[in-house]
Amino acid sequence: METIWTRSEKWTMEQLDRRSVEFRLPSREGDILEGTGEFWVRQNPEGLLAMDIAVDTEVTPAKRWLQRFPLSQVSVDAIERHPNPAAADFQLVV
Repeated sequence: METIWTRSEKWTMEQLDRRSVEFRLPSREGDILEGTGEFWVRQNPEGLLAMDIAVDTEVTPAKRWLQRFPLSQVSVDAIERHPNPAAADFQLVV
């Protein structure tokens, strides 16, 4: 999977990493991806961020599947605090 480096004017790695997010995003195939996941964020020495949304899905009680969705600059720019903190820490609608 290719790393997409982005810059966030609103959020730091510490504010986002491992925090919950409710999202609705277009996929590369044109489908709509939606659900709740967790930001996984890493930072390079230049201060750029690579962000994924990780979604842990239970396939069976003994089997889990982790999907990661890398975020583009457009998606990173759209990150907001969730209006309902009981649902998730952040929301992302693109």
